[in-house]
Amino acid sequence: MFAFTHLIFAWLVGKGYEKIGKKELPRTAWFLLLFGSLISDADFLIDWTLRTEVHRTLTHSLLFVFIGFAIICGIFYVRKNPERKIIAGAFALGICTHLFLDMFLSQGVPLFWPSLWHFSFQGIGYYDPATPSFLNLGYEHLRRAMKIAIVDMALGTAWILWLVWRRKVKF
Repeated sequence: MFAFTHLIFAWLVGKGYEKIGKKELPRTAWFLLLFGSLISDADFLIDWTLRTEVHRTLTHSLLFVFIGFAIICGIFYVRKNPERKIIAGAFALGICTHLFLDMFLSQGVPLFWPSLWHFSFQGIGYYDPATPSFLNLGYEHLRRAMKIAIVDMALGTAWILWLVWRRKVKF
């Protein structure tokens, strides 16, 4: 799953929350909702730069959702922000939207990490950490995947900038 898809889905969930709850999310909550939908894949940077195999570990688990909620809630508690639970909840919800899409459209996620059982809508499966990741695939496969990812990121960035320019989302 690519970034733009994660952003769109999180944005739709946020709009659904506003429509059902009949109230607007604060700007900070919008930012953290969208950021939360992407943060789980930050471990790709670690894999790519350090040649490790940490993708789809901690950052794709319910533990990460809880840790993210607690950290953001703590930061806004210190700032005495009365909307801290909504803001922290938006961040956690963003992470949950990422996990949901990865469960729906891929081989699954380790919801109860460090357990190696991956949960998806197709079933539950054991993940062998010795399985080579995308970093070990052939050059052409990596090149094609990178092109798709770059186009996806460009579309996502253009979409967010358009929303900001049209004042649909404020940061």
